[in-house]
Amino acid sequence: MKLSELEKQIPLTKKKRQQREDSLASLAKQAGMPVGTLKTRIKKFMDEGNDRQLAIQKALSRPIGPQGRPRQSGR
Repeated sequence: MKLSELEKQIPLTKKKRQQREDSLASLAKQAGMPVGTLKTRIKKFMDEGNDRQLAIQKALSRPIGPQGRPRQSGR
């Protein structure tokens, strides 16, 4: 059986996408918080009048508090 020209070609491999080091997604991943939480915090700090870089630094420096409704004790 003869191979055609198309069958002889080596298939192209896809490159893996790499996140930029300074993107919000990679910064959030390093800090261990969801991207949405980081974006909300940045927006809050920018609304207070801070510039973007300072807002990002402040948002990343604060730890994530407990999520959801607190448990009822004594029941």
